[in-house]
Amino acid sequence: MDPFEILSLPRRPFLDDEEIATAYRKLAGALHPDQQGGDAAAFRELGEAAAILRDPARRLKELAGISASHPFPEKAAELFSKVAEILQRSDALIAQTGMASNALTKALLMAPLKSLSLDLSSVQEQLSTWRIFLEEEIQRIDRHWPESDPETLSHLADSFAYADRWSSQLRERELALEAILG
Repeated sequence: MDPFEILSLPRRPFLDDEEIATAYRKLAGALHPDQQGGDAAAFRELGEAAAILRDPARRLKELAGISASHPFPEKAAELFSKVAEILQRSDALIAQTGMASNALTKALLMAPLKSLSLDLSSVQEQLSTWRIFLEEEIQRIDRHWPESDPETLSHLADSFAYADRWSSQLRERELALEAILG
């Protein structure tokens, strides 16, 4: 399956989300299984193609023709210890708060919870900055397309995957803290 071909989009590192959505909608109406002449298998394939192209990591891996991950990206290695530490602290403090049985214990946990909230925001900001850099890198590669080597695309794809996964995990902890702090 070639998601670019399915959606009739150019094989490029950077695709605008609206461009992908428009191509999807154009074909989805005709392929939807509820429509006369619709094709359930083709509709599923269309959905998967759109999902691949919307996700920068998957799109870049598709372009590079690579399915396996490569060495840990350098910036990811720099951020890994910060992300791991803040996730562990969050989980421990959230669990401790959940086990707090009286008002005094809960009150004593408020200062560490607020500090943790600030630390989570700081690490999330670092990930956001990295994500912006990655977006700029896609656009730089796109300007020189197709002269980019598959290794560069794979490295960028892995970087997107780590940045997005960690950002999602941090956001989950931020939401849990917001629920506790009110």
